[in-house]
Amino acid sequence: MSERLYRTQILLEPEQQRALAELARREGRSVSDLVREMVRAQLAQRSEAENVTRARQLAALDRIREHREALLARRGAPLNIDITELLAELREERDERNLAANDRG
Repeated sequence: MSERLYRTQILLEPEQQRALAELARREGRSVSDLVREMVRAQLAQRSEAENVTRARQLAALDRIREHREALLARRGAPLNIDITELLAELREERDERNLAANDRG
């Protein structure tokens, strides 16, 4: 093996250690070699799962973009609304109604 290896100490449950030792014995390999293979496989599996998730998220963003473009094509220019200003106006109207209701009651 030409790559550099790093020593790592891990604690295993007794059953895990027995199973690894038995598997290594049957395969004529060291426990270390077996653990490295398992770690390599798990890292690859997790990386693939992350890639699938990322691809699914990007596909969802593409669908959202396509939907937006279809809406804009149907409706024309995007709505030009300042949400912050609109919310402030709605809150002021609500506050005025509440004050008027309090004055009557």
